[in-house]
Amino acid sequence: VTKEAADPIIKVLEDFIDRVTEMENRFVVLFDQPPPLGGHEYGKVVAEHMKEAAIGDGSARSSLYQLRLILERSREALLRASNQYREQEDSVRDVFRGMGD
Repeated sequence: VTKEAADPIIKVLEDFIDRVTEMENRFVVLFDQPPPLGGHEYGKVVAEHMKEAAIGDGSARSSLYQLRLILERSREALLRASNQYREQEDSVRDVFRGMGD
């Protein structure tokens, strides 16, 4: 992967990472506390269920977290691949230069 090919993809990944992070932060603000659905028992149970659905295991927030990890790892892989490509290209160029001497 050349740096030129990787850079636009990395930029898009970084944009998505920022957007997903913003969404994660909104979930924290919105659902750290159960929504106020009244002081009666049924309202409390439903409010707690809504909170768990929003931020618990298998929730939208959990899915966003996993998505952000995948995006970050993809960005890292592209950064490494483009650096390794450049190193490999430089090494091959040096070999060919040495052959002409």
